[in-house]
Amino acid sequence: MKFSLLYPVTVGSADRLGTGLLGLEPQLYGSAIAELREQAVAADRAGWTSLMLAEQHFEVEGYQVTPNPLLVNVYLAQHTSRLRQGQLGLAVPSWNPLRLAEDIAVADHLTGGRLDVGLSFARRSRSAGILGQHFAAHADGRALFEEWFEIMRLAWTQELWAHDGAFIQVPPPGLAWRHPVSERLGASGEDGALTRIGAVPKPLQSPHPPLYTVLTGGLRTVEWAARVGSNLVTAETEPGRIREVTESYARAATRHGRNIYLNRWEPGGGIALCRFLAVAATHEEALRTGGQAMPYIGDWLAEFGLFDDRTAAVPRTLDELVSTGAMLLGTPDGVGEQVAGLIDDYGIDHLVFVACAGAVDHDRMLETIVRFGDEVIGRLSRA
Repeated sequence: MKFSLLYPVTVGSADRLGTGLLGLEPQLYGSAIAELREQAVAADRAGWTSLMLAEQHFEVEGYQVTPNPLLVNVYLAQHTSRLRQGQLGLAVPSWNPLRLAEDIAVADHLTGGRLDVGLSFARRSRSAGILGQHFAAHADGRALFEEWFEIMRLAWTQELWAHDGAFIQVPPPGLAWRHPVSERLGASGEDGALTRIGAVPKPLQSPHPPLYTVLTGGLRTVEWAARVGSNLVTAETEPGRIREVTESYARAATRHGRNIYLNRWEPGGGIALCRFLAVAATHEEALRTGGQAMPYIGDWLAEFGLFDDRTAAVPRTLDELVSTGAMLLGTPDGVGEQVAGLIDDYGIDHLVFVACAGAVDHDRMLETIVRFGDEVIGRLSRA
């Protein structure tokens, strides 16, 4: 089993969120990063698989202050020895794809090959509308996302290459490049015009770091993830819908020559379930931990529909989250039974837990991380 923590990097406590523009206070961000570092060290020691961050921009409200996850990934990697670092996800359409591919490759080296790459369609209007405004006129944002990823894939896997797509040409026609060393080594072009490029460095992991994407965009996302070998992360809780997603993914993977057994994870892709988590020595203390998370979950995240395209109502109270299975809450024994149930029901072997740190007190987050690691992950590892 693989267990990941997904951090929004909230910079305000439960009683302060929604009372002011907390994201503008640098001391709050500094405190959040210091606590995140300590929690990452605890997760590293307690057997967690990875820690992920979600790229968000301009969130002055303070609920998600993560404009550059890759920088934080590299920082946390310097304080941990085995914990993988990742994102859910990088807002691909808001980047220049070549710059993003280069930054990921550098981060892969700086983390010692402990980098996972999460990719996001980036539909939130504030950040995508500002950073991606040059492409706002294009109605098919999904086509842009897929072309941007193809450029990234070429940058990671090909030595010298060119791309002529619907949105960009690499290199553009008529770009002059004359240098005797480039010409001697075959890295130039024809008649003084550059015709191919090579992105450097190549990632440390070959052919590139493992890929993850959240389930937005319905079956089109499922098909794309299965085709490129990306792991698909879903927050679905309804049993029939979970089976529909996993079986659709398996069928699509087979069509594209990928041998995926239902939703089993492997380097070429798979399915992960996303949940919230609150663990404590007693059920009552776990309820207090879960309650502190609600200003982030109910007041902020629920307005975006959590992760998935949903037709059902989004849970907005702690009771709804627990009763629907969106949050695993209780003692290590109780939560361990819920994890075992997910394994038995769906054959799932990767769970991603949203860590509502910042809203949840630092000590409570540490308790959830350590108790779950020592008493649930440890027990499963010994089984």
